[in-house]
Amino acid sequence: MANSPHGGILKDLYVRDEPIQASLQAEAETLPYVTLTERQLCDLELILNGGFSPLDGFLTQAEYTSVVETLRLPDGTLWAIPIYLDIARSELDKLGVSTGSRLTLRDPRDDQPLAIITVSDL
Repeated sequence: MANSPHGGILKDLYVRDEPIQASLQAEAETLPYVTLTERQLCDLELILNGGFSPLDGFLTQAEYTSVVETLRLPDGTLWAIPIYLDIARSELDKLGVSTGSRLTLRDPRDDQPLAIITVSDL
């Protein structure tokens, strides 16, 4: 019998988005982008492959505050690692990014688009 994933469900975003991969790739080329650092790349890979389940994205401000203060996600799930995407405000301003904007995350090794995020908090 296999162990169940932390939080009760495996969040494998590669599988979830496979049917729309071509349209996402095309959209990624039209959006403002940020090239990730090596640490950010590692965090993204673990989010995408389910290694950070139950997370299905970087933490929002409310989730981050909850994790830092209580070691739990807002829903009560034990989570002690604040997984957030740290991008300088000046870089976001230069790109014209605001809440609700979509942003491409690029690989630092070959500049290929890896993911698209919708910004929920700045």
